[in-house]
Amino acid sequence: MKFLLDFLFRVFQLFTEPYFLVFLAIVIIAVLKRKNKSKNLRIGIFILTVVMVIFIGNGFLGKMISGYLQKAYLNTSEMKSTAVQNPVIVVLGGGIVEINNTEKLHTMSYSRMVTAYQLYHEYRKNNQSCKILISGKGRGHRSEAELFSEDFKRMGVPDADIIKEDQSMNTYQNAKFSSQILKTMAPSSLFLVTSGFHMKRSVALFKTFGLKPVPQASDFIDTEITWFPNSYNAAFTFVMLKEVVGIWQVQVYNSLGMNK
Repeated sequence: MKFLLDFLFRVFQLFTEPYFLVFLAIVIIAVLKRKNKSKNLRIGIFILTVVMVIFIGNGFLGKMISGYLQKAYLNTSEMKSTAVQNPVIVVLGGGIVEINNTEKLHTMSYSRMVTAYQLYHEYRKNNQSCKILISGKGRGHRSEAELFSEDFKRMGVPDADIIKEDQSMNTYQNAKFSSQILKTMAPSSLFLVTSGFHMKRSVALFKTFGLKPVPQASDFIDTEITWFPNSYNAAFTFVMLKEVVGIWQVQVYNSLGMNK
């Protein structure tokens, strides 16, 4: 059952790849032409595809999805350090890039790092205990957790306040492996730091493993309404579309008791 659902959601995710709709339309039109189907039908499919690409490239679709994914987290960056004692701040990795054989954190990682450090600093300046749990292995030779840790230490965070979860390869594993660590720590409160567009799915997965994180969105993405389609709008719309499919997958798997 799970294998079949995994396959189906991978198929759905193909529709969130840049301009996959164009490729699909070309294939359908070619098949219809070979089978001598109606010329009007082929033209209709072509026009529909062009309209959808324009809708994506002009930023209309992205603007709607952006609100769905991020609106609830626009004010979560406010510090809440006075409300709890001994919290843990979980930071999700944002990816690794390799340039000239040198591995660096993806640009999204730095907004997450800054947000986590600001919250951590609010506690420490009041002499309150606080830990940072960095979750992410990534696909490089060095883990995201390791690279994050090095930068946090440069910012003045001591080793004793840094916990590394360096095995997870995706958001599901971020939640699963982090929950195993957190349940042994039993923190009074848990903050979750990740990008705004990624927060809804992340919170849902952490709740799946019995945790109730306080969301702290580190950054937000949006599209711009333009007369002519552009790559900026298309790129961010497809990123957000993929996130929507991921949320649906979490919801389906949770309803079937398969996210364990």
